[in-house]
Amino acid sequence: MISSQHRPGLVATLVLSLVFLNGCTSTPSKSAAPKVQAGSSGAAKGNSSDIDLNCVMRHIQSPPEAFHYTFKVESDNPWQEDADITPQNVTGTFMNNSLTKPQSFQGPPPQVVSNLMGIGRMASIFSTIHRTAAVVNQGGEQKNGYSAVRFSIDTSLADPTEQGLFKNILGPGGFEKGMVWATAGGCPVQIVMDEELHARDGSVLGKSHYEEAMVKQ
Repeated sequence: MISSQHRPGLVATLVLSLVFLNGCTSTPSKSAAPKVQAGSSGAAKGNSSDIDLNCVMRHIQSPPEAFHYTFKVESDNPWQEDADITPQNVTGTFMNNSLTKPQSFQGPPPQVVSNLMGIGRMASIFSTIHRTAAVVNQGGEQKNGYSAVRFSIDTSLADPTEQGLFKNILGPGGFEKGMVWATAGGCPVQIVMDEELHARDGSVLGKSHYEEAMVKQ
């Protein structure tokens, strides 16, 4: 497993993360997410759809409907969030490796949104695959009560130029792979992603597994 401090390009990611933090007072997460886009591969690559991590935060801060939200990271720096969200109230918990047990919170969405910002930890993943052939539009389908577009993520599908970029960021043999379901507005209502970072000699530096879900109630 590896924490974000080992990831190449971290300085650029942290700069982008300041955009995500604008307007937020405090958060248990030290990462934050910029708005990003992901394009489909091949001839359809130019017809991209948004995968907007900020949209998740807008849904939590100003919920348009009731939904259940979860986010977790399995790594050497684990994190987990779970919340029932309505336009009037949020009841939830968060957990990390510095806590002995989950910490509970409750209140109006704008007042407790800072407890649910863990998805910002995925900012560097989506900035890496932004508009590359690693993101493939698989078509529309229903997911978690939402109309969504399913995207497959696989850095091994990149063209030679992109492979050079991924090699510099992820290391030789490193990869990002998974699935994302996003609404027409870009909100990811389901994410299942794996990342593996390698050293220059190809040895594994660490692994991270990410999951996120918004389930309409």
